[in-house]
Amino acid sequence: MSGRAATFKIAGVTALWVALAGLAAAAAQTGADAPDFVLKSVSGKNVRLSEHRGDIVMLAFGATWCGDCRAQLEQLASMYTRYQDAGVDLLAVSLDQNQKQAADMAAALGATYPVLHDAGGEVGRLYDVSKVPVVVLIDRAGVVRNVFEGYRRGREQQYLETVQALLRE
Repeated sequence: MSGRAATFKIAGVTALWVALAGLAAAAAQTGADAPDFVLKSVSGKNVRLSEHRGDIVMLAFGATWCGDCRAQLEQLASMYTRYQDAGVDLLAVSLDQNQKQAADMAAALGATYPVLHDAGGEVGRLYDVSKVPVVVLIDRAGVVRNVFEGYRRGREQQYLETVQALLRE
């Protein structure tokens, strides 16, 4: 095997290991209490996750440069509008460098839900977010029930089914 082929093979194995480690971290969160946090929303209000206890929370991590994040957030916003009166909350966590980027995205999407800015990435680290988008579904008791990494068209049906199941509990 040439040096170049060996380098690609090692890089491929490393990438696979990193991807599997990310899945393992996300899987380990499922069934655990959701780590509490406080972040400032783009409207200036501090939002604490534990204040949403008793509701189902869709916690969506993303960034303005991520097209899939925007597509996913539009789908989640539609579900939020449909189910907010039943006790479903949407908290969008922007991992952008500055708050203006997060505020511009919130305005462009017409966000009626809190868009929170996590400039230092502390909350992202609490939830083992290594790439975006990530959606964490938290039940009424504050327990992480599902973690969805990445975005694929059609996945919104999984989100919907999970949220509807949590509403029936």
